[in-house]
Amino acid sequence: MPGETRTRLPEARKTKGRFARWIVRGLWPNQRLRWTREGVIYLLFWLGLMAMGLHQQINLILLVAGLAAGPVVASILVSASMLRRLQVSRRVPAYVFSGETLRLEYNLQNNRLWTAALALHVGDEIVAVDRTVSGSALVLPDVFFPRVAGQGRSRIVWEGASPTRGRYEFRSLEVATRSPFGLLERRLTLDQTDSLIVYPKVGQLTRRWHLTQREASETRRGRRHDRSMQQQEYHGLRDYRPGDTPRWIHWRTSARLGRPMVKEFEQQHEQDIAVLIDPWLPRTKVTPEQRQTLEELISFAATVCYDSCRQTGRRLLLGWTGPIPGMRQGPASVKLLHEVLEQLAVLRPATEGGLAALLDAMPTVMIRESLLVVISTRPVNLIDEAEKTARLGGTSARSLMGRITFLDASRGDLVDLIKFEDHPDGLGHRRADPEEDSTRSGERYLERPSTPKTVMPGSARPHSEATL
Repeated sequence: MPGETRTRLPEARKTKGRFARWIVRGLWPNQRLRWTREGVIYLLFWLGLMAMGLHQQINLILLVAGLAAGPVVASILVSASMLRRLQVSRRVPAYVFSGETLRLEYNLQNNRLWTAALALHVGDEIVAVDRTVSGSALVLPDVFFPRVAGQGRSRIVWEGASPTRGRYEFRSLEVATRSPFGLLERRLTLDQTDSLIVYPKVGQLTRRWHLTQREASETRRGRRHDRSMQQQEYHGLRDYRPGDTPRWIHWRTSARLGRPMVKEFEQQHEQDIAVLIDPWLPRTKVTPEQRQTLEELISFAATVCYDSCRQTGRRLLLGWTGPIPGMRQGPASVKLLHEVLEQLAVLRPATEGGLAALLDAMPTVMIRESLLVVISTRPVNLIDEAEKTARLGGTSARSLMGRITFLDASRGDLVDLIKFEDHPDGLGHRRADPEEDSTRSGERYLERPSTPKTVMPGSARPHSEATL
């Protein structure tokens, strides 16, 4: 029938078109070829042989030149088949602390039945989402799979220094091979997106910080926190100071030394703390020293929040100035710690805004009850800022200023309050092990990103996988 013939013709054409496309993809996939340095030298010699044979009309030279073209043709065909039926996957940690070792896991699965995959390079690309925050250079991980047998699987872990704080994206994977002769390199780009959050560098708070924190809590103007001995952690003895309660005097030591000595306690675990940061930078002509000061401020704030969240039974508030002031607050927990560190990781410098607007946005209970720590990259007149607020009068503002611990990072106030452990590789690592900290607090806090089985709130991430 004429109608049936017309119907069969398009179907036959579609079948032939699919078969032709399958042959083209099999012989020459959507990949890029480029000559290697060795290949260019080989090509020049081959062209020289051809030119000599044609000029002298010597058949033997022409025969040798024809045979020399065989490796080039073989490189084109074999390299194309080398990238077929492969699966490449990457495992990215949910987070990593700046200064620690970044570990990325790459897996290659060869789904071919007999032939092995040889000499495969897998290159990656890590790009900062916001360069005004991180300002770091491009990170290009690269791993090499020498041989993966048919129906086999291979895993390689890449390790390198983590970039500075910020949010990063993995945009693509590039698989390359120079098999079999190294004359040509065939590359295939796979679009695989992943994200990585790099938390600020976290150090260890010094004894001076704990003394400053305790003194600020004890000498709050018009108020004192006289907690019971069971709620405090005994630390040592010190000389008596005016205003110390007689119940803290250690009578035996005082009698032996001939002067009054009082017991010294670490910071109370239930003391709420509010960390207010002023990440100010000028609009123009920002010096490297000012940027370094800002990073020191953020690193110190992250360390204080990390240390505070290891102690249960307290509330933590992190606030920052800007055109629109922001804050994160809640009971000390793993979830809050993740939120705070992520906010500090992506925090941009502020060119406007002050402490007054931030104090107006804070809850009243945190202003009244918490230990207030203000950290800035510039000198700040606290009394003027407090008097600008809508909720505080002159007397209340001066009373509040007496309870604030102000730290000017540009003046070097943070140098003696935090320290980092130095390693031979030049990386700064946290001295305290979070797993050991978790045994103190009864909770499981941030674990090392290198632990492959770690599952934290919001940190689970499946493999990114592509098939070649």
